[in-house]
Amino acid sequence: MDNNTSFGREQTEGFNEVVELGLNSSAEILSKLLNNEVAFNIQQLNQEKIKGLKSFGDEPGLAVAVNISGNINGKAAVVVQNVYVKEVLKMLMSADESEDENVDELDEIAIGTFKELVGQMAGAFAESITNFLGAGVTVEAGDTEEISDECEEVADFLGSSVEDEAYSLVSSFEIKDVTSGSFVIVLNEDAVVNTIGRVMNTDGEDDQEYENDDYGDYASEMNMPNAGATIAAAKKIVSPTSVVKNGGINVQSASFPSFAGAVNGGGIPLLNGNIDLLMDVPLNVTVEIGKTRRKMRDIMEFTQGTIIDLEKQAGAPVDIVVNGQLIARGDVVVIDDNFGVRITEIVGNASFADK
Repeated sequence: MDNNTSFGREQTEGFNEVVELGLNSSAEILSKLLNNEVAFNIQQLNQEKIKGLKSFGDEPGLAVAVNISGNINGKAAVVVQNVYVKEVLKMLMSADESEDENVDELDEIAIGTFKELVGQMAGAFAESITNFLGAGVTVEAGDTEEISDECEEVADFLGSSVEDEAYSLVSSFEIKDVTSGSFVIVLNEDAVVNTIGRVMNTDGEDDQEYENDDYGDYASEMNMPNAGATIAAAKKIVSPTSVVKNGGINVQSASFPSFAGAVNGGGIPLLNGNIDLLMDVPLNVTVEIGKTRRKMRDIMEFTQGTIIDLEKQAGAPVDIVVNGQLIARGDVVVIDDNFGVRITEIVGNASFADK
């Protein structure tokens, strides 16, 4: 990743590692929603004035506000060209292309749908970096606006003015065999500095004193007078593996009993004599008569009286599912005024039942 900021190599590599991990999770969610392979790749980190947002260009675009809270705090905006927004929504809703379609304009439905899409990816992003850092992080999508030439909307999302500087993370994307392009994630100073501080703190060096010189030219060239103090404060956040010494807390390793003499019952020791303990546990039993897959545009047209064809022939056995696990099949019967199922086939784990 190219670095056009005053951060040093270690700081940008740490920042890149976290963001790349989150983007990979976001790409997985988008891949499932579009039913096609999606890949994100970080290209460049810039420090630039919000006004005009040179890294994005002058194409019509949509900005989604992103709020970051928890153990990392800050504000960001995801900025995507309208042409790519429409391409993604077209795939999501399986809409047909129209030669009269104006790629420079998005209606309220399209803007709202894209906001929800970014929200889904933001949730996956947050879960991924939470697991990586071992510290709770929440990422939520907020207001969505089409950006103007001076990008006032982006500045508002970041709580800044257009004359202020922000960090723009240029990333490429590819939807396999469909389209490719780029988008920009714009972050305020808090988001970047807090992320770097949290990543570097995972090394457990919380008791070390960090001077401005430890960051090379970072503090002196950032044009931020308090940058050194901010990053040092960020590094003082105690990681889950750190030991607090100044607070008088005596932290010791946990002691656990030995299970060396326990009987190994193939990973399910309760089945060797204490399975009765589980007999009163309630389980959800569901009978499925069939399934189908429909495009979103078709589902939106459902009305009372709509007939949905299922991917199962008439007279075929129904599936009996227990807590999401298929265990049997059977025939539908009528008992008094209720439906019932006569089991005709057991398809569960035979080795489990034999124990």
